[in-house]
Amino acid sequence: MKNKTNSLIIEAQPCNYNQLADFLTQTLRFHRHLDWFETLEWLGSQPFLLQMDSDRIQAFLCATKEMNDTAWVRSFAVRKCLSSEKSWSFLFNSALLKLKELNVTNLSALAMHPWFKELLINSNFQNLQNIVVLEWQGVLPQQEKSNPEVEIHLMTADDLSGVEAIDHLAFPSLWRNSQRELRKAFQQKGISTVATKDNQIIGYQISTGMSIYAHLARLAVAPRYQRQGVAYTIIFDLLTRIISQGYWRLTVNTQSDNTPSLKLYDQFNFKRTGEEIPVYQLKI
Repeated sequence: MKNKTNSLIIEAQPCNYNQLADFLTQTLRFHRHLDWFETLEWLGSQPFLLQMDSDRIQAFLCATKEMNDTAWVRSFAVRKCLSSEKSWSFLFNSALLKLKELNVTNLSALAMHPWFKELLINSNFQNLQNIVVLEWQGVLPQQEKSNPEVEIHLMTADDLSGVEAIDHLAFPSLWRNSQRELRKAFQQKGISTVATKDNQIIGYQISTGMSIYAHLARLAVAPRYQRQGVAYTIIFDLLTRIISQGYWRLTVNTQSDNTPSLKLYDQFNFKRTGEEIPVYQLKI
């Protein structure tokens, strides 16, 4: 497909790796989704579209899906010397056609930058909710409320199928992770644990770490075991491990309208940092 400037859209393939890697070193406007994958790791999945001009990449849009009906804008980049609006429109319209073919009904994106937020609004995305960032203040609760029937173990690779099942039961499709994504998160440096009862996995958490900081990336409890102190037990155990391993700070993201989650973190004296990330969604 071409536009009036003779730009051409092609589907990115693994053979474009070096060219894309070089493009990413250029002066760009660049949006990247908050997940565990680097942009180049999505090569081979579609829609991952390149805007080409004389065999040079001018912009790209990656909006590959992991769940059946939901996709995220994984990344969008354009040379700063070009119009972000024109390149986005050019690539976005083609990506929508591909997503419809894949039976995707919801396309979501994080508005990480003002310029990207404007592109989303102009493309009829609606603000669904905001993600807020919370930070643990470094002190354990004076009174522990852990569930004595729950045992906490370090996660192993063999646990990931059970973790995926809980993840899909606990979250709506927008926030579910595939086993591929969970495995990628598990492989990061940090602390990952599962909660068991009667030798059955009923909850889990995956935290990533860097230097003296840690981030609670995923936390879920099977619905039938919610409101029984399982999530509290998981977090209390995590915090004791964080203290013993020398981390000074733990952050977590949650939705601004997720009242149970906010109440849970308040029990551990997590405080809002003031950072918020708008979540936008388009019904396809």
